[in-house]
Amino acid sequence: MKTYLVSSMLALATISSTSAFAPVATTFSTKQQNSLTTQHNMFSGAGAAAPKEDDEGQLKEMEKVAKAMGMSLEEYQLGINARMRMETEVNELRVTSGDEKVSVERCGNSPPKHLVITVTDEGKALGKAALEEKLIAALKDASDKSKKGREQAQQKMMQYIAEQMKAM
Repeated sequence: MKTYLVSSMLALATISSTSAFAPVATTFSTKQQNSLTTQHNMFSGAGAAAPKEDDEGQLKEMEKVAKAMGMSLEEYQLGINARMRMETEVNELRVTSGDEKVSVERCGNSPPKHLVITVTDEGKALGKAALEEKLIAALKDASDKSKKGREQAQQKMMQYIAEQMKAM
């Protein structure tokens, strides 16, 4: 079962969600002031993967998906939480490559969501061919570094799942 769970967690890690990091926000209005509260779920153990107590539809849907994958609801929530942690780590990863003339900074995503290429005047003075060569080398090196960072994030995710499974 644990091998199946690890395989399922890997499958979950590849699924992308556009609202995975959006906090749940509620607005309250009174005559005197408007206020906004944000829910962070820091003590539930499942984070944003925890179904809301008053949302029976969401709870039933999560149970249905977990059952279809051969998991308990807690295991499914663990997988979702682990995937979200890994996505955050990959999004926040920054790797740099190059030198003072030509440098590349990128995130861990492939293709990158964050990509900054810096070419100084000295880099421009190298000429088209030399600049192109340096730029290609810097891009390749940054890509290799981001791949290693993604692999490390995935290893951390798997370690987190293993630790949490021991506690279940």
